[in-house]
Amino acid sequence: MAKSSKSFSVIDARHWFKDRCSVGVKGSPLRGPGFICSIYLILLVIGIISSTLMSIYKLFEDNSISKLQLTIYSILSIGWSLIALNFMYTACYICNGLRGFFLLLVLSIVVNIIMLVLFKNIVKKMIFMEK
Repeated sequence: MAKSSKSFSVIDARHWFKDRCSVGVKGSPLRGPGFICSIYLILLVIGIISSTLMSIYKLFEDNSISKLQLTIYSILSIGWSLIALNFMYTACYICNGLRGFFLLLVLSIVVNIIMLVLFKNIVKKMIFMEK
């Protein structure tokens, strides 16, 4: 049985929100990330790159952290960041950037609390730059 074109994954904002883009002069929707969404997406990419570089640095330079725990933390953190980037891009693409941001904010608080509980020592060293 063929899938319908309306079936989106859970990490796609089109699963959560309706398309709110206005229609242009020629009848096609005016889509795509606007200025504010583009800035936010660029900042997300910069954050992903910087957290990846920090994880690599800590992996090789800090001997007080378990390498396995740091690797698992880094993979989960980067994975969540990529999911957030994909979600925000699709939310901005369908003109729901603000709603997507607030939903992502709530989900990020929950994910970060879980990460803090599971990886307390690593979060202290990564976020608060403890030695």
